Amino acid sequence: GSSATEGVPVNIDHKGHRVVIPRAQRHNCYKGERAFTVLGNLCKHVGWKYAGAVEQAETARIAKSQRAHEKNAKTRDAWKSARKEAVSKIAKHNVEILKKFGQI
Repeated sequence: GSSATEGVPVNIDHKGHRVVIPRAQRHNCYKGERAFTVLGNLCKHVGWKYAGAVEQAETARIAKSQRAHEKNAKTRDAWKSARKEAVSKIAKHNVEILKKFGQI
């Protein structure tokens, strides 16, 4: 059977990374003159009372993501400089080959 969850289930959230599917984006699929609605707004108008909780969880998720991004910035910068240093030590013709195949 099928089941519905609110947000991304915990057991799926940490498997890989989230991706954007362009064909699923509203502005790619709908014509400008067609009416549309956001499911959360529709539910709120008919008595759904958890919009505030979802908004609070979304704010917390964004803050957590920002903290993780800042935490990993030093590591990213260190890897970036290490790559530059390694590329400077590789023979020039090998660098051209790596660039050709998108490895640098």
